[in-house]
Amino acid sequence: MKYKEIKLCALASGVALGFATMSGHAIEQPILPTAGAAASAVFSGGATINNGANFLSIVPNDQATDLIGTIKPAAADVGKAGGIVIIVSVDGALYIKNSGGLFFPWDASKPVSVYKKTSSLAASEPVTVLEGLVGADTALAGTKISAYIAYYTGDLSNLTYSSSPMTYTVGAAPASTCPTNTTAAAAGITFSGKPVCNLTAGRILTDTHLTSNFSYLINGTVFMGENVDTENDQKIALTIDAGTTVFAAEGFAALVIDKSAKIHANGSPANPIIMTSELDVAGVDAKNMRGKWGGLVINGRGALNTTSRTASGEGSTGIYGSPLSVAGDDSGNINYVQIKYAGYPFNAEDELNSLALQGVGAGTNLDYIQIHNGADDGIEFYGGNVNAKHLLLSGIDDDALDWTTGYTGKIQHVIIDMTTSGDNCVEADNLGSGPTNTPRSIPTVSNLTCVLSATMSAKGHAFELKAGTGMLMSNSVIGGTMTATPSLEGCILIAGAETFSNSGSSIATLNGTLVMRDSIISSSCGADLKEKNSLWTTADWYGAQANSTIGTVDLGGKNGWVNGSALNAIPANIPGDKFFDQVDYVGAVKDESSDWTKGWIFTSYK
Repeated sequence: MKYKEIKLCALASGVALGFATMSGHAIEQPILPTAGAAASAVFSGGATINNGANFLSIVPNDQATDLIGTIKPAAADVGKAGGIVIIVSVDGALYIKNSGGLFFPWDASKPVSVYKKTSSLAASEPVTVLEGLVGADTALAGTKISAYIAYYTGDLSNLTYSSSPMTYTVGAAPASTCPTNTTAAAAGITFSGKPVCNLTAGRILTDTHLTSNFSYLINGTVFMGENVDTENDQKIALTIDAGTTVFAAEGFAALVIDKSAKIHANGSPANPIIMTSELDVAGVDAKNMRGKWGGLVINGRGALNTTSRTASGEGSTGIYGSPLSVAGDDSGNINYVQIKYAGYPFNAEDELNSLALQGVGAGTNLDYIQIHNGADDGIEFYGGNVNAKHLLLSGIDDDALDWTTGYTGKIQHVIIDMTTSGDNCVEADNLGSGPTNTPRSIPTVSNLTCVLSATMSAKGHAFELKAGTGMLMSNSVIGGTMTATPSLEGCILIAGAETFSNSGSSIATLNGTLVMRDSIISSSCGADLKEKNSLWTTADWYGAQANSTIGTVDLGGKNGWVNGSALNAIPANIPGDKFFDQVDYVGAVKDESSDWTKGWIFTSYK
């Protein structure tokens, strides 16, 4: 018990605390079972290193960890006087958190101390159990930490609590030898200041964990798993710890997460994961460096609108999709990750994208991802229904955000920073060979900012909507500077008879599947709206959108994508789906203080 008290003293005295700044979550906190006075109350919580972008059961011992939860009291208890109770178990020894935020040993036979008293319980009460706890700083490696949270109304005799705790284990210190399924590079070889382990081309068929004390070289195509349909809970895992660099040999080198595998890229704001080229070294001017390696490919079992419900990935990256069309297919998570200088071209018709999401299902978590200087598309969604938040797509040479083959997911908080020779902010298709095939590509997109550039290609523009696609876009902004003369294809181009006919035979009958509501485009963009094979004009289409305008787009801030006062005067109307953060602004970033890109992105290109 004395040893446990020493460790808890580190918690109570504030060692490494105060790290957390909570923001909108990409995923829900894990639900905890309820017991006690009010069976309809809901408890949730878990351990996170990235403000709730994902939750971990094992946390690397060098990462600042927050143990957070939420109490949703029973409806009859909301507004009543009461309080919150927190009890923590450290390897079985119990401690209680008092109103001063300190922990003290607790005997279960004695009355509990109250962490927070309130005269009116809210419908949702956030609970912070631990903030910024670094296991390595508090002698906690290998320790299991659990927390029970509870609330009461009136007095403590009327207690409702989580009958099972939120739990995580502090990981052991990483081994000094290369992890399983990797091999050591020659002695003395380093990258990003760390010794190098090799990920050998071919298939890896067992769980693999890339710890942050090494950098990892991909030489050729590494397939994680097999190209077979596998149930979510039976998939093998590639886990990548925060602060890890994965780099690729110049040429066709790619990382493919196949259908029987998952990726768990667990980056954090302080320690993002970086996937890059071997040429990305100090002293190299990389402003125009692109296409130096293949990129990251994920093959899933989600729905496609091809006849077979499957398709073949570019660059021989495998078959994706499935006749089963598994909507909730889980390919893991990617959080706080930079992917740089990817998009290897085989020929004009066969190029890898920086991040190819091929039939990926909604069980997958994508949040806080930067794609920089991709040679082909930044992110392309090939069917499936995976959702994504907080995307920064910078310096893309072709299309920054692309969807096709019946993609139906949800996307929020997107910055597209078009520089140098980029083509489109958004290129969208249903299916080139079958523009009326179902399921139709109709993603729901909110809070996107497209920053055009005068150095874009002459054919470059903001949106190209074609091959029968739909789109439910809202609260979005097109700004920046286009070329001195109107682009060859317009700022917004709607093309293909099926794109029009799938949405309505006229403006009067537009049926709500090709939408850009509650948005604003710059005056120069509004003067440059074009169409091909049209039933109605793009100008008339935009004019029919609810609460969308043409006018001043005052983007600014340090990086040029933060709203100015004119943009922030525009009311937001966020989709009601629980995936979407209910923010009060249009565009991707309201102001400098709330810029979600701060601290974790690559900015040297600015």
